[in-house]
Amino acid sequence: MKSILITGGTGLIGKSFIKSLDNNDFEIYVLTRSGSRVEDGINYINWNPENGQLDLSGIKQIHYVINLAGASIDGSRWSKNYKNKILSSRINSTKLLFKKIKELDTKPELYIGASATGYYKKNTIFQQDEKDLKGKDFLSNVVEKWEKESFEFKKLGIRTAIFRIGLVLSEKGGVLKKLYPIFKYFLGVPIGSGKQTISWIHINDLIDMIKESIVNKEYNGVYNGVAPNVITNEKFTHELSKVLNRPSYPSFLKAPSFIIKLFFGELSSLVLNGVNVSSKKIQNAGFKYSYESVDSALENIYNNQ
Repeated sequence: MKSILITGGTGLIGKSFIKSLDNNDFEIYVLTRSGSRVEDGINYINWNPENGQLDLSGIKQIHYVINLAGASIDGSRWSKNYKNKILSSRINSTKLLFKKIKELDTKPELYIGASATGYYKKNTIFQQDEKDLKGKDFLSNVVEKWEKESFEFKKLGIRTAIFRIGLVLSEKGGVLKKLYPIFKYFLGVPIGSGKQTISWIHINDLIDMIKESIVNKEYNGVYNGVAPNVITNEKFTHELSKVLNRPSYPSFLKAPSFIIKLFFGELSSLVLNGVNVSSKKIQNAGFKYSYESVDSALENIYNNQ
């Protein structure tokens, strides 16, 4: 039985990934800030990236490392302190993980690192792929530094795959959990111009990408974790309204940009600026999507509640 070491196991992606695993196929180890324990067949190991606390000596051999750790980018207004937390939570956790993995006599076969489509330039007409240059904003710089730390694992001879993840669609968390009550009470309208692009992915497809990278040894380097069909904020609003049986309002009804900026500050850039990202690389690697269109993704999510 092979083992998987997971960071960020309590987040949306981490929880979904762990739930998708069979305990009979893998020995699962999850790094946590709470106490070490065994729960539902999963081994939880205490760690603290800020003070360098992590002991992997209790694991006989680690075959796969899945690094999903990092403070939520929309967890708070982007004060100077919170922006530092967004960056340091990713850098410190990855550096500590690298340090401890480097000390192991037998190295893992694979390192999978989370990343984000925030790497790219915003509001482009053309689709950007993995070879394109990064943007110049805060998130672009965070992602660049984050990926640099992840690629250190490659220097240890470990196959390394990094997923630049788009907007993840799931009823259990993320943007849909925040939007549901707004749309439920008939308040769902496009934001700003409504023309900003959204590169999104159904949670199940993202989990399948991670699993595919485990079994397919051709997966190396950076991949955009997005669906093939990029949409606008206006289109997304329309499709979400439809699946929730809510009306689509006239096109002139939108949440004004200045109101969003007033309430959310710099954080508002997440919804006022679009990212147009290509999925061709991972499709060329043979990955097959279950949800290529946003309407099929939303129907699956809300018809299976």
